[in-house]
Parts: sequence; C-alpha cells; structure tokens
Amino acid sequence: MPLQPLYLEWLSEPDGRVLRAKAANLRQLRITWNMSLRKALGHLNAASMLWYLTIALISIDTEIDKRHDGQVLGSDWGSLAWMLGILGVWIFASAGIAHRTRSSARAQSTVTEWRQNLTALANGFEPQPSQRATFTSMITADGDSVVENPRFTASGLEFGSLTTTRPGSTTWHYLAATLPAPLPRLVLDSTSNNASRSDLPPHFGPLQRISLEREFDRAFVTYAPVDNRADALYVLSPEVMSELVQHASDYNVEIVDDTLVLFTAAPTDFTDAQSWNAVYTLVNTVVPRLIERTQRFVDERLPRPHRSLATAFGRTAFEGTAAQPVASPVAPPVAVGVLAGAPVPLIARSGRRFVAQRRPWRLSSFLRGAGVYLAYFVGYFVPIVLIFAAIMSITDGRP
Repeated sequence: MPLQPLYLEWLSEPDGRVLRAKAANLRQLRITWNMSLRKALGHLNAASMLWYLTIALISIDTEIDKRHDGQVLGSDWGSLAWMLGILGVWIFASAGIAHRTRSSARAQSTVTEWRQNLTALANGFEPQPSQRATFTSMITADGDSVVENPRFTASGLEFGSLTTTRPGSTTWHYLAATLPAPLPRLVLDSTSNNASRSDLPPHFGPLQRISLEREFDRAFVTYAPVDNRADALYVLSPEVMSELVQHASDYNVEIVDDTLVLFTAAPTDFTDAQSWNAVYTLVNTVVPRLIERTQRFVDERLPRPHRSLATAFGRTAFEGTAAQPVASPVAPPVAVGVLAGAPVPLIARSGRRFVAQRRPWRLSSFLRGAGVYLAYFVGYFVPIVLIFAAIMSITDGRP
C-alpha cells in the first residue's frame, strides 16, 4: 500500500503563522530570547555607547567642579557639544549597519528553519541539532568536528543532515536507528550515487567485498568482516535485500554494533515534502525489516544484547490507528506504519506543545543565566545610574 501523506501543512503555512508558532514554542520552553552573534554585538555596542556617555559626562563634571570652581564655561559647553556630536554620529552609523544586516534573507532563513521544526514536532520528532557526533559511523569519524543540523529525534531513531567543520567536507543526509542487539560490521555501498568511484568515506575498516544475488549486487557493493562473514550476512535475508533494493537503493548502509545508519550525499531539503516522505518510507520498510532480522540473530562472541527498542519500531508498532497531529476530527491523516505506534505529535494546530517541556536544572545553566544578568547589570543599569548622577551634579545649584 502506498505511504499515506504526512502532516505537512507547516511547509506551506503563511510566514506570519510560522513565526507566531515559533514564539509560542520558545515561550513554553522558557526561552524568551535567542542570543545570536548579531544580537550580542548589538548589546555590546549599546552598552559601549552608554559607558562612553557616562565617562564623558563624569569628565565634564570633574572639569567644572575642580578647574572652573563650579562655573560652567564656554569650553564646557564645547566639550558637551563634541560629546553629543560623536554620540550622534555613532548612533547614526549603528542604525545604518543594523538596517543593512537586518536583511529579508535572514528573516526568511528563520521562517525556513521553523517550517521544518514545526513539521517535525507535528509528526512526533524533536528538533535537536548537535555540535558533535551522536552515533558511531564512518560518517562521524571526525567526532567533535561533526555538526548535525538539522537533526530530528525520537526514541531509538534520528535523522537529518550531517557535515564537519572542515572546509570542503561532504554534507550527508542520514537516518540512524537503534537495533535490538549488536551485529558484526556490515557496509553496503549504493552504486546509484557513485560516479567514477565510491562516495564512501575512506578507511572504513578491514572489510572484504563479497557478492550476493545478482539484482542486489547491481544496487549495492557489499563489504563484510573477513573473519566473520557468515554472521554479518545473516542479516541480509532475501526479504531484507528486497526492501533495500526497492526503498533504499540511493542510500549507503552501515551497521556498527547496535546502530543502523543509512546515508547519502544527495542534497536534502526538509522544507520539501519529498524529503519527509523519503524518511518515512525508510522508517516504515527497511528499518523494521532489519530490526526483525536482528532479533533472530544470536552470536555468543558478542556482548549480551541490551534492552531492545524494537517495540517502538518493530512489527507490533505497525498495528493500530495512525496518530493525528492535532486533537481534532478534521486533522489530516499521517502515515500508517512505524510512526503510528511510536512518536506521537508534540504540537497542536496552533503550534503550541501539548505538554510544555521543563528544562532540567543544571549548574552550568544557572551560571550562564547569572552571567547574562550580570552582563546586563554592568552594561546597562550601572552606566544609566552614573549618567543620571553626573547630570544631576552638573545641573545642581546652577541656573
């Protein structure tokens, strides 16, 4: 049966509604501001203006009291005029720079980001970008230099785009799922995305190229451990190979311990409905087949399998009614399959979360918040008080 449409209305909603839903989400998460580099530089510039005005007024007040015997002379008015002139030019230049950097492209980028975030939330996935690798694979070999953004997660499953901070690095579209038990290493190199050579990262381990069925060999080049070939190939049953050829022939496949990773270097845009349908096809076909096969696998030489997450993504999850993204009888249907019994919608039609998340208390978060409040206090409150005191001192008792 063809895959039913996902809840994808957020991909085409008006910009204003997307931004309102974003604001509602951030309020529920108690994130009332997002300190980007641009905002930080703006605050630094504004605080610098206040401190400049503070120092200038205190200098003028000191000059009047100590050198001019409390009398305001023409030179003092001249100093005040110079100070205000410099401040005026500063403000004018800052306003011009702010206007030029507040481009429509930046605003559109925010809308684009939140279209995909809201689509993920409506289908039960949490947007959680990461500045480091969150799973083991040949595409995460660089470790701390890995950037996963966007990244959408549910229990035992994540997908998104992955690259590294190194110049010229490949951007991978990936899906990673937790298997019920560890398996021997297995790599399938998709032939459809190879040009003159394989697109796999180099040095992916001491594996041996092997041949399987003719149709499967046309779709994938298979690599298995030299000393554990039979166990590695146990997972590639005819049913699994059929699902891979039909639904994942554009993806490279890797199994590392208890992690299944499907990845491709093909461009992926999560504001496009086709990208979401491609992910859900994998989750509803290839992933459950591999999980079912893994459950049958036993290898005494491997560690004892840990607690399985298969109930979230196995065959039993396929039974039942598809979850609706909103508690409404007119809500559009979502795909029947893995998502029908696992991830549940996290937001209503308005974009507000069904259950407001509570961020766990951490000492680092407390210290970061205290540092922000201290910076505001020193940057804004202190100079404003000093400016008021300097003005009162200059004008006190003078006509």
